[in-house]
Amino acid sequence: MKRVWLGVAVAAAVGAVFASLVVFVWTIDETHFDRPDESFDRLAARIEKTHGVTVDDSQRWVEAPTFSDPRSWIQLTVDEPDLPELLSTACAADYPDPVDWSLRVATDNGSVVSLAAAPAGDVPCLDFGFDAPGLVAEIGRSVPNVELQASIWDNGRFALVVVDDDAGALPALLPLVDHAEDVRDAAGLDTSEPVEINAAALSVVIAADEHDRYLALLTDLAENHGVTSFSADVGTQTDGIGKVQIRASSRERDGIENAIRTSGLPIADLPVRFLPQTP
Repeated sequence: MKRVWLGVAVAAAVGAVFASLVVFVWTIDETHFDRPDESFDRLAARIEKTHGVTVDDSQRWVEAPTFSDPRSWIQLTVDEPDLPELLSTACAADYPDPVDWSLRVATDNGSVVSLAAAPAGDVPCLDFGFDAPGLVAEIGRSVPNVELQASIWDNGRFALVVVDDDAGALPALLPLVDHAEDVRDAAGLDTSEPVEINAAALSVVIAADEHDRYLALLTDLAENHGVTSFSADVGTQTDGIGKVQIRASSRERDGIENAIRTSGLPIADLPVRFLPQTP
């Protein structure tokens, strides 16, 4: 009998360890466990009926290890003229739980702006951290044919991230540089705030008093020296080393370095690294 009880105890212990391991894996993987809710389904259906809106996905779930506090998320696409109506509809919703939102806003000039919003306190209104309709309208006016994400990063910096890997080389991004301050101002942010631009071919933080100098430098490098990629970092990245990284013909090295040295920008004295040209 002791052997029987010992076997049962061992089996139970193994089962408990296995169950704990499964829950641990679920926790690490952030595995979602659906928690359907009729009121959430009604919210998604109401949003879907808004003119110019397509709900691409909607989910309500819990996660290990507590399996409590359900999270709700709606992903949608909306045409720029219908964005204000969408925001009003969401703000008037009576769904009681917080909802995270992912929006893709299509403008008339071929651009797409991705936005993420969390609930604004105890009300269901979407909180982007800036004036989303104003920002989208400015991009629709001045920055055509680009797919980007606009957000306030954890460090509080306003960032425009080009998410399209086929956005092109540096010359194609000059309109975004040209109107970066206009976009920031249209978003209702303080005019003293810097703007960070990130793309495959461009990575730069433009302070409020540097816009004209950066635009002049990048235009010169792109149009007169064949620069296809530009990255400037004053030492805030993981290696802590300030540098400028360039993709261009080595024949243009002297002209490029001279343009940077005489730019009057904080990067003027940083080392310049020339990266291999991409095919």
